[in-house]
Amino acid sequence: MKNMRNRSKTLLVIVSALLLAGLFYIANPFLWCWYNHYRFNRYVHVQVEVSSCGAASPGTVSHPCRYIFSFEGAEEPGALQFDGAGLRHSYDQTRRTYMVKGVGRVANRSNVIELASSNVLVNNQSLPRATQPALVFIRNDGQLVSGYCDISW
Repeated sequence: MKNMRNRSKTLLVIVSALLLAGLFYIANPFLWCWYNHYRFNRYVHVQVEVSSCGAASPGTVSHPCRYIFSFEGAEEPGALQFDGAGLRHSYDQTRRTYMVKGVGRVANRSNVIELASSNVLVNNQSLPRATQPALVFIRNDGQLVSGYCDISW
């Protein structure tokens, strides 16, 4: 009888551990997505519009490319430096977002966004053009992380 109780307890512990591991496996991408969203929104944003999103197919209208950046550690608007004679920027306090247009550089610590008339470089890495705004989180070590949620296992 006592041996049967020990087996039941052992089985209950094993089943509970497997259920907990399965729950963690299923919840992990959602938790990671929430954490990335939190990090992206925690810091001041820089919104950039490049005049043309590349060569449009014949008969279509070219539209501007929009990029929204978030620098890790840039919690205050004064943390960013702007450089360039043709660079214009304004700060929207309610959205905690700089609106940037023109040619120049936006920097935070060792991370630099270089803006050209038709291209955007982050730490000398060219960004792809897209039909929807690109959300880019720039970590202190220079690594770029998508601000969008990608649920995958």
